[in-house]
Amino acid sequence: MAYRLDIGLWNQVFAVPCGLVDRHLKLAGKEELQVILYLLRHPGEALEPQALGDALGMPLEKAQEALEYWVDRGLLALQGEELSPVPQQEAPAAAARLVQPQPAGEQAPPPQEEKPAGEKKLPPRKRMVRPDAGHLAARMSESDSVRYLMQEAEATLGKTLSPAMTSLLLTITDDYGLPVEVTVMLLHYAKEVQKTGTAYIDSVARDWAESGIFTLEAAERKLQELSQRRLAWGMVESAAGLPRRSPSKREEEAATRWVYQWGFSREMLSAAYDRCADNTGKFSAAYINKVLEGWYNAGIRTVEQLQEAERQKQEEQKKDQKSYDIDELERLSFFNLPKEL
Repeated sequence: MAYRLDIGLWNQVFAVPCGLVDRHLKLAGKEELQVILYLLRHPGEALEPQALGDALGMPLEKAQEALEYWVDRGLLALQGEELSPVPQQEAPAAAARLVQPQPAGEQAPPPQEEKPAGEKKLPPRKRMVRPDAGHLAARMSESDSVRYLMQEAEATLGKTLSPAMTSLLLTITDDYGLPVEVTVMLLHYAKEVQKTGTAYIDSVARDWAESGIFTLEAAERKLQELSQRRLAWGMVESAAGLPRRSPSKREEEAATRWVYQWGFSREMLSAAYDRCADNTGKFSAAYINKVLEGWYNAGIRTVEQLQEAERQKQEEQKKDQKSYDIDELERLSFFNLPKEL
């Protein structure tokens, strides 16, 4: 005889970390809690943000922001494309290490080399724990500029800021060092290109800080550069008949080179793509780059010049073929027929 304890729904349970409830239940929004519970319920499964959003009935942007919220809070770690729990670190016995005497005859280790005073080192990407709600409220109450930034961000993005976004904006100001007016310009650009997720804004802000863009003039120059890149890719996209999508960094750099450095028109880009599609059956920036580089080095800039170059090439091929045919016929003695049959 076999006995079984049936406790209904409690037959299948999963664990929720106590720290999640103790520290985050009040601060996390509905989407953040939905996402973390879903992840805890499906441990070990690879989930794309889109699939996660579909499973929970939320937009892709909300799913991404919710994931980033838990990464920012230190509950999840992002390594490459894999999310995993953050390993717990043992508390360092700092005081004991500082006062430990060196054994007799043994030299103390050399002091660690310090970074130059002028070198700016940003926090590691996606690994810092961002300010909590209490610190955020304190900063807004004591700083008119921070309060203005939050208000302007809501007006620019056209929605109530999520906890992840408000924390990111404060991080950009306090940790990355971008002035409020520069951050506002960044937000306007993000809205213009329709990329208002925290991941994109964070990556752009870090890039600006690492590039020393701390003034309105520097930000304006950077925005002009980004606008040129966007327009160049738009021309390539149109010439190749591609569906609207975000280009890779390499594709964007290539498009900028083709349009602004080499000066090719939309018609020439379309001609290069046609040759690429005929030979590869797909869009390949590397293949198109080789085609355009060859035309550029040959001084071909217009469709008319390209047509003339191809006409000359065909004539040369015909001459070579005709010369080969005559030589072959002579070799076979077709031109050495006897005079009388």
